[in-house]
Amino acid sequence: MSDLDKLRTILANERTLLAYIRTALALLIFGMAAIKFFLEIPIIMILGWLFIVSGIIVLIWGIFHFREVLKLIRRD
Repeated sequence: MSDLDKLRTILANERTLLAYIRTALALLIFGMAAIKFFLEIPIIMILGWLFIVSGIIVLIWGIFHFREVLKLIRRD
């Protein structure tokens, strides 16, 4: 793999990480908004907490995915 190809792949991997972060933030914000504005409705509260947890999981998954792909890129 040439240096230019490696650089493009690294930048694509970083863009993917940013997409994971953007998705995680959207899930977290939606969950917090659901909890904040719908305190009286228990099912919305549960869904809000599920969105928060799923946002944290997506963030952790994205970081691990980024690190694994970066290791593969550097191995070449």
